[in-house]
Amino acid sequence: MSLPVSPSFILLALSLALSGCFGVPVSSLPRLMRLDFMTMDFNEVRAALRLPASLALRPGDAVMTIKTRTEDGVETADRFVLVEAPEPAERAGLAEQARAGFTLGVFRVAPHDVPRLAALQARIRASRERGPRLRGSIDIRVSGGCLREAVAEGPLPVSSYLKPGRGEAFIALTEDVDLRRAIPSADWAERMSRCAA
Repeated sequence: MSLPVSPSFILLALSLALSGCFGVPVSSLPRLMRLDFMTMDFNEVRAALRLPASLALRPGDAVMTIKTRTEDGVETADRFVLVEAPEPAERAGLAEQARAGFTLGVFRVAPHDVPRLAALQARIRASRERGPRLRGSIDIRVSGGCLREAVAEGPLPVSSYLKPGRGEAFIALTEDVDLRRAIPSADWAERMSRCAA
């Protein structure tokens, strides 16, 4: 899912999605609209995903792409692979979201990529002062996954969350999106293979 950001590069919304573009809960919009990409410390930003326990993400499945475009049409795309943050403390703010039969995974920008993001923020700040002014979009996409075990019939609800900084609460981005509606039945076996042992 790709979402536009304003000329001042305010992060209007962000969503994790395996396929398609899912609506952000209305209750989350006020907090999301106050987020400012320029002031976010990506050492502290976290994305989280609640999955049925039969499903898992593999390294490299979650990717953030930041696209920019100048007023004279020059475009760039910076890609950042998100890595799992497995420490129990990372999930502390998600206790209310825990459910039997589901797992909660927390993801972050890889530490070695944080300076690259900071440089991108600096480039955007400089464009405000010297031009040409940059506009852009942020896209977080989960492009795959795998099966830990056979999946039961019925819905496969997935929810996603964003924590914009240290000491802040997670914001719900999607709630109980059914993967069976997102991935056509004919594509299921190809898109969701067995996890490696």
